[in-house]
Amino acid sequence: MTATIDPKRWLTFLWGEYLDTFIRDGGTSIKFVVPLDETTRPEIENEIASRAEGAGYLGARVSSGDTRVHMIDQLFFRVADQIPWRQLSKNVLTRFAESAGYALPPQQEGSGAFAVRLAAANPNLDPEYLRIQGQPWIQNQVFGQRSLAKDFRVAVTQLCLAELLGGPDGETKIEVITDWLTGRNKAVAAVKPYQIFTKVTRNNARHLLESLLRWVRFAGYPGLVIMMDISRVTIPRNPHDELLFYRKPAMFDSYEVLRQFIDATDRMKGCLMVVMPALDFLDQEPSGRGMGAYSALNSRVYDEVRDSQLVNPMAALVRLAPGGNVA
Repeated sequence: MTATIDPKRWLTFLWGEYLDTFIRDGGTSIKFVVPLDETTRPEIENEIASRAEGAGYLGARVSSGDTRVHMIDQLFFRVADQIPWRQLSKNVLTRFAESAGYALPPQQEGSGAFAVRLAAANPNLDPEYLRIQGQPWIQNQVFGQRSLAKDFRVAVTQLCLAELLGGPDGETKIEVITDWLTGRNKAVAAVKPYQIFTKVTRNNARHLLESLLRWVRFAGYPGLVIMMDISRVTIPRNPHDELLFYRKPAMFDSYEVLRQFIDATDRMKGCLMVVMPALDFLDQEPSGRGMGAYSALNSRVYDEVRDSQLVNPMAALVRLAPGGNVA
């Protein structure tokens, strides 16, 4: 009998040992979670999302049914599309203003140029003066962050300047740059006026994602929780539905993307990635479509030595079933 653990019990361990402490302190962990009963998958995903939001984390969901998870740039675009970029910029500007000793504008009054709203909270100061004061904050503490990939650093610098200065030009800048970050517009010509000269590709997307994690924490969030449903990857035959189908080369590429995430955890800050495959993922046959077909991932995830009755809830791979079968 396969040892399983009840989802609610596993979530208790996940929160106590990871989100409440390790991830909040800047650590990163990749967890592979296999629901033996597929009907429980939505409930597990929703519970993780709800708890993460309640704990102050940002969340993103990625499904192999509508996102090509074997391509890291497509994965980055899907995550970036769920990030509140404007709110992150506002949080950063608020942090700078608070450090400078200014009274802060009410958070609910979030529209319009930040300099104007800050001046309203400090009546003795002129908005133009605050525009001048704010630009060195951004230059020194945002553009000066060398831990961020250059293009990402330029992008968030421009977003912060747009929020600070406001106006039609600021709105245009925000739209163009967020379109570049989310893949809605992949043409470099659109962002060249803002000193960004490269496309988001499979060569740089991983560095951009690592920078995003650092930016999320800099903006005041404890981290990012990414839920990745890869159940489509192990489907052996094309069902010819409206969702993506992964041929074997794409399957191998998907497993390589996950392997690279595992090996890059020391460079990723404040991230919990919960990967949810289908039951077929546990297949150890080299000729199959489970993790046994890709030894580089299998050796990092599969629990070769395990108790036949008791589950280690902090293992890289856990099997979930309501009620479990452990004491």
